[in-house]
Amino acid sequence: MEEKIIMGRNPVLEYLKAIETPAGAELLVQKGAHGKIIDTIIETARHRGVRLTFCEKGVLSRRGPSSTHQGVMLTLRRRDDGPGEEDFLDHVRQKKGVIVALDQMSDPHNVGSIIRTTEALGGDGVVLTRSHSAAVTPTVVKASAGATAHLKVLTVANMARFLEQAAGKDFWIFGTAADGDRTPEEIAGLRPAVVIIGGEGSGMRRLSAEKCNHLLRIPLRGEISSLNASVAAAIVLYEILKG
Repeated sequence: MEEKIIMGRNPVLEYLKAIETPAGAELLVQKGAHGKIIDTIIETARHRGVRLTFCEKGVLSRRGPSSTHQGVMLTLRRRDDGPGEEDFLDHVRQKKGVIVALDQMSDPHNVGSIIRTTEALGGDGVVLTRSHSAAVTPTVVKASAGATAHLKVLTVANMARFLEQAAGKDFWIFGTAADGDRTPEEIAGLRPAVVIIGGEGSGMRRLSAEKCNHLLRIPLRGEISSLNASVAAAIVLYEILKG
C-alpha cells in the first residue's frame, strides 16, 4: 500500500478530521511550532488515535520546503480510490449533483483551487485526465486547503469516453467558451451535470466540446477578455448549484 503525504496546516487538519481509521497514519510536528491551529491539529490527532511524533525542522524539510509543510506533515496509507466511473456517475445522478471535469489542466494551483471551490459550493467531485494534467500532489492538496480529504477526485484515461458515459446516464454536459450560447444563469438548476473547464491557454479540446449540450459564456464588462480557470469554474458552479 502506497504512502500518501499531506503538508500544510489547513490540509493536515482537514485530513485528520476525515480519517476513518488511524492505522498507519502518523503526524509529524516540527519542534517549536506553535499557534492555535497547531494546538488544534495535535488535539485532533490525539483524539483520532493518530501516532504523533515531534521532530526537527530538517526531517520535514527533506520532504518539502518549509513554505509547503508549515511545520506539520501527515503520512497516510493510500486508501482505495473508491467507486469507479460507472458507480460514481450513478451516485451523482441519483442525487442530481454536479461534477467538474478538468480537461488537461496542468497548473496544480488551479487544480487545487477548483477542487476547493467545488467542495465548498457543494459539488460532488472533480475529474482529471491521466495525461497532460496535474496529479493530486502535495501542492494540489495544499492549494485545495485540504478539500481533497472530503471530495471525490477521479482520474480518467479518456475524457471523451467519460463524458459519453455521463451523457448516457442523462447528465447535462456544459462546457465553457467565450462565444458560448448560454450564460450560467440560464442553465441554473439543470442537473445532474458535468461542467468542463478547459486547460490553461488551450481551453477545451474539440472532442470534449462536441459532447456538450451547451457552451457557457460569462459576460465580461471590462477591458480584460478572459478569467482565470478557477474563477470561471467558481462562477459557473455557483449558478448551477443555486437553482
